[in-house]
Amino acid sequence: MMISKNKKTLSALVFLFLLSLACSTTSIPFLKSASEPEGLEEIDPNMILTMVADSVAEKVSKTLEAMPPTHTSTPLPTETPTPTEISPTNTPTKIVYPETGSALQEDVDGSITYLDYTGGYMVNTPDDWLAIRIGEQEYLMAWSLLEASPPEIQNSLQSMQSLDPNTFRLFILDTQKGHYDNGFVTNINLVLSLETDRTLEEVFAESVLTLPLSIPDLVIISSEVTETSSGEPVGIIISEWDAKSAVGDAIRLYQKQALFMINNRSLVITFTTTVDFKDEVVDGFDMMVDEFELLDN
Repeated sequence: MMISKNKKTLSALVFLFLLSLACSTTSIPFLKSASEPEGLEEIDPNMILTMVADSVAEKVSKTLEAMPPTHTSTPLPTETPTPTEISPTNTPTKIVYPETGSALQEDVDGSITYLDYTGGYMVNTPDDWLAIRIGEQEYLMAWSLLEASPPEIQNSLQSMQSLDPNTFRLFILDTQKGHYDNGFVTNINLVLSLETDRTLEEVFAESVLTLPLSIPDLVIISSEVTETSSGEPVGIIISEWDAKSAVGDAIRLYQKQALFMINNRSLVITFTTTVDFKDEVVDGFDMMVDEFELLDN
């Protein structure tokens, strides 16, 4: 039963990691993003999912039983999504979504706060970014927004529409003019896992072990378990790897993840941009993570 749960966690972890690349291609590009050291050879994501879920999950779960918590970095485990097969279009496909149990609240100063009643937390989104919940009204409206009209943004909207909103809680896209570096749209996504009996340190250690196995040539830059300014424990993981842009150019991607444990569920907040552009936008993500709050039960 434990191995089965770990397989779900690892599959969703890899899926989330590949999903973050969706903002760089013309037709769900994140499905062809990982690269080999030479020639940036594309890798079949289905192969990666199978490899990680079947051959890594069991080994990692056994390793965790025999090792103390480690303070090194990686992606964060989450529940396995159940995507619906959808052919590419430039308009939203009608899908019946479950209620998300969440709200986007606009404050008097125009800032947006996301409240996840299911997960039991709230975050403030970066200023002037587009916050979207799959299947909610703002997702349907986003297709006709002027700021979302560039093909890069349309591709991002298309990529996320078949995902399960119970798992993929929120997407935040940097739609500001001039913020597309080499065709890549900087993005943040929030993924909530199934319940688990593991600790933050155990989930964090598993992430550190499996991330380099899921993305060839990926390098973990740093990782640590620390606290927000309000004292909330959080695991921070920073990594980089080579990929291809929508037009086939080589780009270096930068990813920073924050892992929280809330009521026996992991919440992974993932920020992805290019290495060349990260200094322009990473402060918004850091502030969002530091201002993370739990909701009163």
